Amino acid sequence: MARAIDVAPSSITRWEDPSGAIPRRRDLHALLEYYEVSEGETDLYLELRERARGSGWWQRYGIKGDYGTYIGLEGDARKIERYDAIHIPGLFQTEDYQRALAAGSMADLGQEEIDRRIGVRKERQRVWMSARPQTWVIVDEAAVHRRVGGAAVMRAQLEHVIGLMAEPHVTVQLLPYEVGVHAAMETGPFTVIDVGALSVVHVEQHKSVLFRDDPHEVEEYLRVLDKLRMEAHGDAKTKAGLRSALR
Repeated sequence: MARAIDVAPSSITRWEDPSGAIPRRRDLHALLEYYEVSEGETDLYLELRERARGSGWWQRYGIKGDYGTYIGLEGDARKIERYDAIHIPGLFQTEDYQRALAAGSMADLGQEEIDRRIGVRKERQRVWMSARPQTWVIVDEAAVHRRVGGAAVMRAQLEHVIGLMAEPHVTVQLLPYEVGVHAAMETGPFTVIDVGALSVVHVEQHKSVLFRDDPHEVEEYLRVLDKLRMEAHGDAKTKAGLRSALR
C-alpha cells in the first residue's frame, strides 16, 4: 500500500497509531482512492481530517492517546449506542457518583488527578448535552443495584438517570436479571459511535481499550445491541425498575 500511494511504510505506521501523525491531505486522498472509497465518503473523511488538525478541548487537560481519540469521536457523534454491565455510563454519572467510583477503584490516585478526571467528564457531558446525538444505552440491572457511594449518592444518581430519560435524544433500557445469559456476556461493556463518515466500536478491557472500525466487526456489535434491545425492558418498565432500586 505504501508503494501504491508513494509514501514511506513508516508513514502508514504513524497514521495507524491513534496518537500519531495526521496524513497530509494529498496522502489521505491517495489512500482513499487506493481503497476505492466513493466521492461522497471521501469528502467526509477529508472534512474529518481538517477537524482533527484542530486542538480539542481535552488537550487542555493533557488528555491524549486512546482516551483523546475516544473523546474526539464522542464529540463528533451523530449516534452513540452503549452497553454497560457494572456501573452507570460515564455520560450519565453525577459528580458524587464519579468521586465514589474513584475512591473505590482508583485509590492510588491523588485528589488533584481525581479532580482533573472529573473535570474532563463534566466537559464531556456538557459537549454531549449541547450536541445532543441520539444516545441509546442498555444498562445491566446489576449496575443500578450496586451501591456506589452509599444510599444518598446512589439515590441522586438514579434520579438523574430517570431525568435524562425525558430528553428526546436519550433512550435507556434496563437489562433485567431474569434474562439470564445474554448476547453481551462475553463482550463486556462497549460503545458504538457513529460519526457519519464511519462507525467505530470502543471495547473496554482491563487497563486497555480496543477500537474497531471494520464494517463487519461493527455490524457484529450492532447485532449484539439489537438482541439486547429485544431482551431489555422498555421505557415504562425501565423507569419502574430504576424507581424500585431508588426506593
